[in-house]
Amino acid sequence: MSERPAYLRPYQEAVDAHGPRFEALLWNRPETQLVRFAALVSMLDLVGATLADMGCGRADLAVYLRDQGVGYAGYVGVEGVQELCEASEKRAASEGLERCVFRRLDFVADAEAFPALVREDAVQAFVFSGSLNTLEQPGAMAVLQRAWDALGSTPGGVLAFNFLSDRHGDPSRTDENTGPAIRFDTLAMLDWAMTQTPLVRFRQDYLGGHDAAITMLRPA
Repeated sequence: MSERPAYLRPYQEAVDAHGPRFEALLWNRPETQLVRFAALVSMLDLVGATLADMGCGRADLAVYLRDQGVGYAGYVGVEGVQELCEASEKRAASEGLERCVFRRLDFVADAEAFPALVREDAVQAFVFSGSLNTLEQPGAMAVLQRAWDALGSTPGGVLAFNFLSDRHGDPSRTDENTGPAIRFDTLAMLDWAMTQTPLVRFRQDYLGGHDAAITMLRPA
């Protein structure tokens, strides 16, 4: 088996240690995950849209959308770790999640992943919740650029993502260890988004300002 890329290795090691359970997602606790979902979804209109959950883990976002009554047209779970992708498929079947399909793809390494999802699955919204955390910021921005570019022919296309913010409080703190997650330069992320479209939403008013969320909309 070829060596896992660095950004997937923490997840694979967690799966090897715990199985495809919540612990393998590298979230602190379920409550934190739900707060991030709520913040991101509050900035989106997914009713009637087909979304791709990039780094879907155990399809927790699909469950959250179902429980909140969000009437999406389709959900495509994209996951690079085989065990998690299989767990998502089983969960969707056992819990009756409707209009869900799953793709095992490494969206960082596969340059054609985003155009293929738009072309083959009619994806209108790309959503990243926590799945950029193990990337260095330049790599994360390159991924987001490819996702945004793939929506070029999709009026009303949406790109939504969250990340650990470097504007979380006292800038003199040097003892923080967030590994394997990496904090991003928040203003640089926001500036990049606003160079792509003026239709940008930003939130950092949850989880004590440690997390930030950005959504970008292509003009209809």
